[in-house]
Order: sequence, then structure tokens, then C-alpha cells
Amino acid sequence: MIEKTKSSKKIYEGNFLSFYEDEVFLPNGNTSQRVVLKHPGGASILAITKDHQIILTKQYRYPIQKISLEIPAGKKDYLGEDGLTCAKRELEEETGYVSNHYKKIFSFHPAVGFCDEVLDIFIAYDCERKEIPASPDEDEFIEIEYIERNQISNLLSSGLITDGKTIIALQYYLMNE
Repeated sequence: MIEKTKSSKKIYEGNFLSFYEDEVFLPNGNTSQRVVLKHPGGASILAITKDHQIILTKQYRYPIQKISLEIPAGKKDYLGEDGLTCAKRELEEETGYVSNHYKKIFSFHPAVGFCDEVLDIFIAYDCERKEIPASPDEDEFIEIEYIERNQISNLLSSGLITDGKTIIALQYYLMNE
């Protein structure tokens, strides 16, 4: 079942993504082509306020040409950055909230067919608005939306949330918290 790399060619390198075209040896001895997007990884966080509201972000996502409702998230800023460090930073930058009570849910690969990204998902409990929060990234325009636990099922079944990490985190919350 294992494929071995015969050759690898970098096609594109951006500020945090690299795109490769690889030729691989298949288990039966034949060769095939694979495309791989190299990603530094990221972290996301299901943030819950002291009064049990869930904090979601709304932002325009250019690849899908739509406004997306999501949990706060972002890429790791450097190779080897701890997922919790990344999640805390993104929570504060995107929402202005902080917490002292975090729990890791798990890590997963969002797009195993073409990307090596690993995304860590955390829950932050008892979130409070920071008086002077860190500034968001210059190219992010984010609005905050608050939902109650009893709204999750309707939001998920309505199709309004299409972001994978958000669906996973909200379903986990409903089933385990």
C-alpha cells in the first residue's frame, strides 16, 4: 500500500504554501503522478464565553467566493509552533477574547488527497473579552457572531456552515460536552 517518491518538482512557493508535482512508485511497481500542497499546519479553537455562548467568526473566503461562518483559526507562524500557542493567538486576534482554560480535542488532516496540513482543534472555556486585544492581520476583515448550544443542530443541518473544522468542532461539542 505504500507509495515511494521517485522524483519531486517544486512548482510554486508562496509565503506559506509550496506546491509540488511528484512521481511515485506504486505498490505494483508502476509509477503515477501526485500533486502535493505543503502547509505549515494550523490550529483552531471552539471558544465558549462565561455565559456559555459560542463565538464564531464571519469572513469572506475568496476561494469559495462566499462569507463563511467559522470557529477562529489560523496557520502556524513558524515550523514547530505549538498548536495551543497558535490557537490562543488566533482567538485573541480574530475575536478579542482570551481564556485560561483550554482542552485539546484532536488533530486531523483536512485534505489528505492533496495537502499535508495538520490542524489542531481546541476548546477554550470561560472566554473573556480582553481590554486591549492583539490586532487582527491587516488582510482580515472579521465579524463576530455568538450562538447558543441549542442553535448548533439547526445551523449544521441548514447548510449555513460548510467549513470542515467548524462542523467537526461543533459536532464534538454536541456529543461530548
